[in-house]
Amino acid sequence: MTTLKKYFSFGNNDKLTAKEVYKHITLVSVLEVENFLNDNNINSENVYFKLISQIQYFEKKTEQNKEVIAYLYYIIGYYVGLFLHPMSGDEVAINYLNKSISIDNSRNNVIRCKETIDMINEV
Repeated sequence: MTTLKKYFSFGNNDKLTAKEVYKHITLVSVLEVENFLNDNNINSENVYFKLISQIQYFEKKTEQNKEVIAYLYYIIGYYVGLFLHPMSGDEVAINYLNKSISIDNSRNNVIRCKETIDMINEV
């Protein structure tokens, strides 16, 4: 968690490698960081913006980074749709999940994204 606390700390512009993203950025870790930020009176919406910044970093070489970009779109869609709940969050979340599918249409990714879309539509 120390690595993630530093990564998500305000003013830290460090970027993770793809390998680090898969290791450290998970559905659980994102929620743990959100709780840590809330406990320290830091706006937890910063999690969303840090993840967007990480995607922009990988988009500089989109062809090389398609899988990690799709993974981060999935993480963002899940987080925004099921936990962050901003205005129009369902639409935003489903958009990210569909982007994930369009980039990585592997069976596992399609299943997890569609399951998340179904959960969002149930809420």
